[in-house]
Amino acid sequence: MNYIKLTLFTLLFSLFSQQITSQNINDINRIDNMTDQQVALYWKKAQEKGLTIDQLEIAAKAKGISDAQILKLKQRIANLNTATFQGEDTTDNQANQEGFFQEKQDSFGLDGTEKKNVKKSDLFGFDFFSNPNISFTPNLNLATPESYQLGPGDEVLIDVWGAAENNYTKKIGLDGAIRIPNVGPVYVSGLSIADAKAKIKTYLKKIYGGIGASSSSYNKVNVDISLANVRTVQVNIIGEVKVPGTYSLSALSSVLNALYAAGGPTSNGTFREIKIFRDGNLLSTFDIYNYLTEGDEKGNVSLRDQDVVIVEPYQNRVTVEGEAKRPGLYEVKEGETLQDLMAYFGGFTSDAYKEMVTLERVNKGQKEISEVPLAQQSSFKLKDGDKLTIGKIINRFQNRVSIAGAVYRPGNFELVKGITVGNLIEKAGGVKEDAFLDRGIIYRTLDEVNQEIVPFSVKDVLQNTENILLKREDSVRVFSVNELKEEYTVSINGAVNKPQTIPFIENMQVEDLIAISGGFKEGADVSSISISRRANDGTFKTVSKNIQLATSNNLEVKNNDVVYLKPFDRVSVRYIKGFTTQKSVSVEGEANYPGTYAIENKEDRISDLLKKAGGLSPYAYIKGATLFRKNNTNESEGQNDALKAITKKIDTLSTVKGATSDLIEKKEDFQIGIDLAKIMAHKGSKYDLVLEKGDRLVIPSVKQTVQVQGEVLSPSIVRYDKSKSLKDYVNNAGGFSEKARRGKAYVVYANGDIKSTKRFLFFKSYPKLEPGALILVPNKTVARDPLTAQEVIGITTSLATLGVLINTLVK
Repeated sequence: MNYIKLTLFTLLFSLFSQQITSQNINDINRIDNMTDQQVALYWKKAQEKGLTIDQLEIAAKAKGISDAQILKLKQRIANLNTATFQGEDTTDNQANQEGFFQEKQDSFGLDGTEKKNVKKSDLFGFDFFSNPNISFTPNLNLATPESYQLGPGDEVLIDVWGAAENNYTKKIGLDGAIRIPNVGPVYVSGLSIADAKAKIKTYLKKIYGGIGASSSSYNKVNVDISLANVRTVQVNIIGEVKVPGTYSLSALSSVLNALYAAGGPTSNGTFREIKIFRDGNLLSTFDIYNYLTEGDEKGNVSLRDQDVVIVEPYQNRVTVEGEAKRPGLYEVKEGETLQDLMAYFGGFTSDAYKEMVTLERVNKGQKEISEVPLAQQSSFKLKDGDKLTIGKIINRFQNRVSIAGAVYRPGNFELVKGITVGNLIEKAGGVKEDAFLDRGIIYRTLDEVNQEIVPFSVKDVLQNTENILLKREDSVRVFSVNELKEEYTVSINGAVNKPQTIPFIENMQVEDLIAISGGFKEGADVSSISISRRANDGTFKTVSKNIQLATSNNLEVKNNDVVYLKPFDRVSVRYIKGFTTQKSVSVEGEANYPGTYAIENKEDRISDLLKKAGGLSPYAYIKGATLFRKNNTNESEGQNDALKAITKKIDTLSTVKGATSDLIEKKEDFQIGIDLAKIMAHKGSKYDLVLEKGDRLVIPSVKQTVQVQGEVLSPSIVRYDKSKSLKDYVNNAGGFSEKARRGKAYVVYANGDIKSTKRFLFFKSYPKLEPGALILVPNKTVARDPLTAQEVIGITTSLATLGVLINTLVK
């Protein structure tokens, strides 16, 4: 039975290995020589094949790759920053330039490409390590701290100038020494920068006697020692972090650098007591909350090789809700009080009720509620699971009255002893001219919930014949006359300069409304003006009453036959019968007299326009002539609405959002393909279109080229050759690309006509080409990379072997 299990496992692993045939596992052995671009490309191809980092590790171990090389690969992937590299070469020998790649590496640490609109966590401090705009990579451009301790791998730069000049760049070896010619080994490992400088200068005196000379001496030799390159250290980050493991970090890295590289603590990790162990002993603890609130870096020590950073699970957490400046979930240490917690959530908001905080606490298997007064907040100790709710002050005034409506200064006012409605109206600046004086009302609160209305006469209040004392939260309302009736308007349309609807005014005449609306337009028929008026004759049949009248162009004042407008009248000014404005069309390009021409009658055609333009010039390309027509918004509005509705339904069902958004793009001009040769030969025929306002007839010059665009290797312009086919022109542009959809190639001719490739069975018929044509090759969407021949053979062989094995087991 064990033999059968082993055989099945071998077959399944064989299937798995076929999946990654295109991923060269042996490349991991040369990880030290790979650039960041090559590492990013390697990881990208692995992800495209559906592989995770764990699957890569299994495959690498099966190939005999060492654990050290696998760890280096993980670290290189984790340390990738914004993986964006330029280039378009896709050949094998230039794979490291495969370009414009931006991939999020979400398996190890952060790479700076995370989304900025990620949902924020309630846990205080958690989002700090998820912010892609923050990086804790040590700044290597700053001067090395004098306390920095040198070690194997650091590179030291020694400059000598003055009476003697030289420079040395020496790397500290595994024995802890640098070797200077004619000096011998100088052991500096474990020394600070300051101590190492003094020691190296002492050794250099053996060959540069002028180092000890005075500054004024002619044989003075100066020496400067600095750190050229910083070594890397291996730091173990374990416990409740997002990506635990062993990290290769700069020797200048601190605890914060290490935590950020590992993604920060998880939702179960502590933020208050990060422990750092060195040589098996606890070196320090780091409190992230103190750093975030006070900038305190106590415990944020510089890391050394083989240091261990441990993030243990949290001990106590409390929830803060309500009117806190930063409500959320907070970790507290043993013995911390509510006063300590306030420093973390930022204190109370301006609307907070500070006198009392509500506390929910678990007590012997159930919850209880208690209240923490303001006096006890500094000594009240918190426990795990506590929930604090900070209430809001009530929206209630002790001495407020208000007034609204037809007064000059409506708003809230102070309730003073003995204030009456008349006093409040006086404070509000008095009533307006349009105030309704017969009735006003007071909204009065009875029992904090119910209200009553107290009516009063505004006229009596103003004449001091009635006085009503106000109470707390009373709201006075003075109505406007216009509020108590329907708004009266009149409107005008037709042949006036500003058709509009305006408020009705008493004694307004028709001529007044025309003058207010900018007067007559050219072509207005002043003898035919109609008024539509509401009918109030008490019958159900009559809808409105129509009045016809005439006036003069100068809108002179009449003393008789005056018509006064009434509310809701609609005035219509007609145009003179048959009146229309001039309509223009134009000819552009190779005509004898190109320019703009007026349409003489509604039956003018393209041939008539060409005749007015003096015919074609000797250089006109007749086959390329085209007509541009303006989009008539009014006529196509219904079609556009229907198209939008259909497009919305298509987008709802489509898996690719916005796939049909181009369908509803509003175009100003439409290009109409015409046959100018047939138009000239058969004037007035169906080919000879009737002109419309704004039409543009464009006649290009003789064309000698064909343009090739789309999915070809080198989009270009090719010289026209009558003997060439569409495929010949595509081949002149480098041929079809891998993404080309050959069967859907189409041609846009110079006159705007479009012809596509036709297909019958296995045969394709490409459109014929004309000078000035544009060949467009669309792309195809590939859901997944096709299997290579090696993959197909491997999978087929494995399945066949598996079938034989199962058949044997069954028998």
